[in-house]
Amino acid sequence: MKGMIVLINVYISNQIPQEIRADLPSTDITYYTSSDISEDLLDTVEIAWGLDKNVISMIESPESKLKWIQSFSAGVDYFPIQQIRERNIILTNTSGIHATAIANTVLLYALFFTRNLKHAIQSQSNQEWDSIPHFDKLQTLRGKRWLIFGTGHIGREIARLAKATDGETIGVNTTGHPADNFDLTVPITEFSDYLTNVDIILNILPLTTETRHLFDDKFFDKLTKLYLFINVGRGPSVDEKALEHALDSGTVQHAALDVFETEPLSSSSPLWNYDQVLITPHESAESNELLPAVRDVFVNNLDAYLGDGVPDTDIVNTKEGY
Repeated sequence: MKGMIVLINVYISNQIPQEIRADLPSTDITYYTSSDISEDLLDTVEIAWGLDKNVISMIESPESKLKWIQSFSAGVDYFPIQQIRERNIILTNTSGIHATAIANTVLLYALFFTRNLKHAIQSQSNQEWDSIPHFDKLQTLRGKRWLIFGTGHIGREIARLAKATDGETIGVNTTGHPADNFDLTVPITEFSDYLTNVDIILNILPLTTETRHLFDDKFFDKLTKLYLFINVGRGPSVDEKALEHALDSGTVQHAALDVFETEPLSSSSPLWNYDQVLITPHESAESNELLPAVRDVFVNNLDAYLGDGVPDTDIVNTKEGY
């Protein structure tokens, strides 16, 4: 394909931070952004990096030459997937680059509760030295059983860290196929058999029709006394009212939540008021390593596209939605 290229127009959404737009491959390529592209040029764009109203217009336009969209994120549930599929546009994500940061954050959540760090933080804030032993409040992660919904890059890295703390790992995926760092994997149709004998349940599933409100009243009612529920996947996978009921009843003792049904989380949400809930503002995937990794995915895919017309990393199955 290289010998056939005359010029490829690439659109970069303002979603893409400025610091990773510099010094991109330039041979046979013209780059445009929201601030410098005219409406008549939109239909000449072949590649789009990110998503905004201009990219939506390209997807919807029958005259558009758009062939490939590179997502800034791993999740693509906010893209018009059906239209992309109908137009035969290739969609790629950044799956895998968030694994280390999210796994570190999940381990922090688990240690926050097992080591009773909230009490230590409050004592420090009050300048109090609490020397009374708290044997009943302090636990370790040794022997904890983790039920992890999602066994992709992130799930495998979380499972690796859980195993490093002498934990036991059970993974839930579509078919029950084996995955590294899991002692056992089960299909998503059979996870109910494992709900009553685990300590930590973690969601990292993508948002699809099947996973929306997967964690609902019916799910939480099957639990007995879960130590910790963690959501770093997608907010709408959890019915927040159902989770509140589970926290009120003690069915779920603790929860660590990074994503929510509506973001930002409303100041009126009851979840803010639970002592046993830790809330972070959708930042579990963030680190100083993220932006360079996002750039690497795009440049690698761009080089492949310039070679044979197809990006070669993290192509989304638009039928499945991830």
